[in-house]
Amino acid sequence: MESYKLHMLKHPPKLPNGPATCQLLISREASQSGSVQSVDFPSWDSLAGKLASVGMDEGELQKAKRELDVNRYYKIAGVSLSSAQIEILRASSHEVGKTR
Repeated sequence: MESYKLHMLKHPPKLPNGPATCQLLISREASQSGSVQSVDFPSWDSLAGKLASVGMDEGELQKAKRELDVNRYYKIAGVSLSSAQIEILRASSHEVGKTR
């Protein structure tokens, strides 16, 4: 298990009356390279489901949703994840797979 930072962004709908989309950026806490994995999600519910599936606490998810609704950004630091959990988070039909 390694320690990660999870950055969440909420983007406005692409179409009028469409759903807002979310983006998850995953980076290692100790990484000096600045490598970031990016995964796009079609909705908050989709992102929250993935985070819950790797053990994210319901209270933390509620806090993230409130912050995303107000500020469109939320960060969680010090998240311990295995490589299998990282793969679960990356498995999205809207995966971008960018490295920055």
